[in-house]
Formats: sequence, structure tokens, C-alpha cells
Amino acid sequence: MTHGTALGPLDFFLIEFPEHATTSPVATELAAVLDRGLIRLFDVAAVRKDDTGRATRVGVSDAAPGLDGFEAFAGAESGLFDSSDLDQAGEALEPGMTGLLIAIENTWASGFVAAVDAAGGRVAASERIPAQLLLDALDAAESEH
Repeated sequence: MTHGTALGPLDFFLIEFPEHATTSPVATELAAVLDRGLIRLFDVAAVRKDDTGRATRVGVSDAAPGLDGFEAFAGAESGLFDSSDLDQAGEALEPGMTGLLIAIENTWASGFVAAVDAAGGRVAASERIPAQLLLDALDAAESEH
């Protein structure tokens, strides 16, 4: 990737799973959106927080408890996540959980970003609204009508 290449917005997610979660369908869906070209995977890292609250980085390919199916993404490391990111992820996890930290580019938006740039524009603000907040707002609006 060269300087000047239009990139879509980058998102990161910390997803936590209990030790015995069935996560292979999640990994399958991540692979599907990658295959469709909707996103580009920059980084995947895993952190495990034991029942005492101690967090440690675990390899995605180590078949970490709660990460079945993610072995295929073990090589996704662009260097965006540093040790402080992993420490923060560990702090955010509940004890007994395994966290999957993922950085993705929304490649579907790269053409839009390029058009904005070509027009001399820039994104002045951006915010991601969690799906549950959207559902709650839609439910509230529906009950008002």
C-alpha cells in the first residue's frame, strides 16, 4: 500500500467470549466478509483473563479457550496493536473471558473516501453507534407513534 492510496475507515473491536463458547461460526462469518472484499483485516490478537483477573496475551493459533476457528487469522499482524492496546484490552475483559482484538478497514467505503478527498472534503466527525443502541432508539421511536 503506498501513500496516497484511499483507505476506508478503520475500526477495531474487542470481542469477549466465555471459555467454552462455540466461536467457529463467528470465524466463518469473518472469513466470508473478507472473501467478499467488504473489509480488510489488519490485525488479530487474543488476550485471556483468568478467574483471578490476570490478563495474558495468547496466540490466536494456540487454540485459546473460546477461540475455535480463528486459527486461520493467526498471521494477521500489521503492527497497529502495541502492548498498551493489549493491556487495555485485558483490563476491559471480564474474568474468565478470552478477548479477540480485531482491526479492520471498511474497504467498501474506500471509493467514497477517495471521492470526498478529490472534492477537497474531509470527514469532520464520525461515530460508530452500537447495534443495541440503534435498536433501542428505533423501539423508542416506534412506541412514540
